[in-house]
Parts: sequence; structure tokens; C-alpha cells
Amino acid sequence: MKLIVIIPAYNEAETVGGVIMSIPKIIAGIDKIETLVVNDGSSDNTAEIAKEAGASVISHSANEGLGAAFSDGIGRALKMGADIIVNMDADDQFDANDILALIKPILDGRAGVVTGSRFKNGSKIPNMSISRKLGNRFFVWLVNILTGEKFTDTACGFRAYSREAALRLNLFGGFTYTQEVLLDLIAKEQRIEEAPVKVIYHAG
Repeated sequence: MKLIVIIPAYNEAETVGGVIMSIPKIIAGIDKIETLVVNDGSSDNTAEIAKEAGASVISHSANEGLGAAFSDGIGRALKMGADIIVNMDADDQFDANDILALIKPILDGRAGVVTGSRFKNGSKIPNMSISRKLGNRFFVWLVNILTGEKFTDTACGFRAYSREAALRLNLFGGFTYTQEVLLDLIAKEQRIEEAPVKVIYHAG
């Protein structure tokens, strides 16, 4: 069982190396763990630092947006033979140890997709702005109305996908993808679970 962690990155030289190094080296049920950084047209040395930290790197010649970076990462991970794909940010806001919670429902055969939730089970984010919270609540309400699901967070990009779910994705690129991916996979009858994840929003 091969796990590939994809990390879209745009000018994240200060943090991407630490994020790569924090990814667990051994996970029960996983035989091989690889990291793939999608360098989205960075003007700093994000790509070089990612390679030094042990990641494979693909680079865009210009900034194409998070959705495009995610799409290219999924496509390359599938070509690399991933059985499970985890997507996480390069800015060190997530705890890489939460990867275990994200992939467990897939390993257990309960879900095809597991999306991180920053609000599930009473999780608190003291430094998340009010506007960000309100925006998230609106999209949660909208996605739940459209799907009949009971998500608590639809904007979190920290997610795990089975190979089957990733192969079924219709990816359109651009600067957003989180809600669209959920709607697309629910329409294709993929089982989706939420798992609580920790998050820290750094100043700056």
C-alpha cells in the first residue's frame, strides 16, 4: 500500500522543508510513503528546499492557482502508483500526525475520501478571523443543502483520497477546488467522512 502526500506550494521556502520532514515515516498498513511538492511558480527557492528535504517536485513556470496545483498533484500521484493520496498545505498550519486519522477510514474500507475538519468535535481555532469563520459557515450550509450531508467544514484542503476516488475526480484547475471536489465525489456516490484536525493560523 503506497501513500503519496502532495503539497501544493507557492513561495513557501520558509516552511515547506519542515512540513516535509514532519510527515510520518512509518504508518501501520502503509508499505511506502512518498512526498510530492507541486511548486506553483514560486519566485523563491521553494523547489530547491523541497528537494533537499526529500520530496519529488514538479514545477509550474508561473503561478496557476491552488486548484491547478492540486489537480496536477493528483494526476502525478496517480502516475506514481499511489493507493492513497493525502493533500496538505505547505505553510505549516496543519499537524502531519493527523495524516493517520485521515487515512484510517480508507484503510478500514469505510470511506473513499476523508476530509479534515477544523470544527468537528468542538475543535477551537482562537486565531481564525470572524470573516473566515462566517465564510466557512456559509459554504458548509450551502454544500449541506445541496447534498443532504452534515459536514462541519468544507473548505479544509487537508484530505485523504483513495485511488478510486482520485481517479473519479473531475478537476477543472483554477484558484479553488475544495467545495467542488466534495460535490463532484458525492454525485459519484463516494463515501466521505470527516476527521478532526488541528490547525494553527500563523501571523503574517
